[in-house]
This record gives sequence, structure tokens and C-alpha cells, in this order.
Amino acid sequence: MFDKGYSADLVTRIAAADDITAKTQVLKNSAKGETCVILACGPSLREYESDRLAELCKDTVVFAVKQAFAYVPEVCDFLLLNTWNYQKYDFSIRRPVVLYERAPKDPPVFGEHDIIFDLPQPTDLSQQLARSKRYDDYTFETSAARPWGPGVLYEIGFYLAHFMGFKSIVTLGWDVGAKNTSVMPHFYDRPSPQRTRTLAQSRRIRTFPARNQFLHDGGVLYNKPRIIPEEVDICAAASGDWFDWLTAQGIDLKIVSQGAMVDERIPRTRLEYEL
Repeated sequence: MFDKGYSADLVTRIAAADDITAKTQVLKNSAKGETCVILACGPSLREYESDRLAELCKDTVVFAVKQAFAYVPEVCDFLLLNTWNYQKYDFSIRRPVVLYERAPKDPPVFGEHDIIFDLPQPTDLSQQLARSKRYDDYTFETSAARPWGPGVLYEIGFYLAHFMGFKSIVTLGWDVGAKNTSVMPHFYDRPSPQRTRTLAQSRRIRTFPARNQFLHDGGVLYNKPRIIPEEVDICAAASGDWFDWLTAQGIDLKIVSQGAMVDERIPRTRLEYEL
């Protein structure tokens, strides 16, 4: 059982560490033998109302991928970010450990980050971890540099759970995507007049950094990425590789999301059965 001081203590200890290696080492085996919940941004996140989800996860370490944090901020211990689909987050309820990764030519973002990881500049698709399958090469014991997944779950999430010593992982909202489309469905895909107004106003701003700062301050999503349709199939296939790799490390992986495109070998469950 983890109390609300868990993430705040880690934030303090990470801030006191001198470099990225020392900051990362703060997390090593910090949850040995425990279960973690990883909340991703697929539509299936809404299989649970936010109040019910918070109740189920209140005594469990929770990793939130991007906007999943805003769905249940009171229980999220870690916030996993990259440059894409970025937005401002409200940490007044709970301050998570914020892990952020960036590539050299990424556009600007303006949030708080406790550990910043470097990604390679994307070039050849064969470099993607989901294609190269070099899973052993990117554990946090091996290197703080992150691979090109694609996706923050493959680049940070599973590796972090391994590094922290969790014995089991339960995911919700890890839907991978939808086939044959350049649009990635999310749980938050609903019309927002406020977002529409802010985006319209941002078009008057000439410089890219100033425009992103305006969007960040306005609380709307920015740096929307392009989706390569075939990546959905690649990432779905790689989910089976992750299951095999985590199993080999002694970590149990299960998924809650109904209808997710992950490999059929990954057991389906419900949070009520696991927490």
C-alpha cells in the first residue's frame, strides 16, 4: 500500500540528485514486488468512471500516460510524457513524478519535468524498437537514453516498471489504435468550444515557440503528431513481444481494455480482480 506522500518523496529525492543517471537510480527497486497500474489514453479508459477508477487505484502505484493523468489526478504517481500531444497539467491535487522524453528536433514544450530523457532523431523506420526487437538494449540498467518505440509506453513505461521492481502490471486504455487510419482514437476525443477558440486565436501568433506557449497556457493539447497507419499493426504485434520479454523478467502483464488490439496472448482481466 502506498500513501499520498510516495510520489512527493521521490520528486524531492530526484531533484537533489546531480545528473540523469543519479536521478534515475532513485527509482531503482522502489516498488519491489508490488503491482502497478498503467493508464493510457485509448477510449477504453472510460470503461471506468473516474470516481470508480480512483477508488480502485487509491492504494496502488499508478503510471499515467499523458492526458490519462487528468482523468484521475488524485491517484497518479507518475506522469509519462513526450513532446507530442502535450498540454499543461494541474498538479494542485497531487504532484506526480514527471518523466519526459525528447528528440533533438522536437518542437518546444513548457511543462514541469523531473527527469528528461533523450530520444534519437527519427530517421529510418527500422530503428523503431517495435521493429528491431532489441528489448534488452534499453533497460534503465543499460542506459538512460530511450529508444524510438514508437510511443511513450514502449519507450519509458514498461522499462520503468521493470526497473522499479514491480511483479505485475495491469494496463487500462492501452488500445494501440485503429487499423488503416491516420487518426489515433483517444478517450478525450470530444468537441470542446474552448479548445476551438484557443486554437483559432493561436493562428494569429507568428512565431512557433510563442504559439506553443499560448496553447500551453490555454490548457489545450498541442504538438499533434502525424500517425503512420501501418504503425498500428507494428505496435499491436510488438505487444506480444513485450508480453514475452516481461514474462522472462518475472513480471506478469495483463490488460483490462475491452477490444484492444494487443496480442491475444496477453490475459484480459478487470481491475476489481487485480487490486
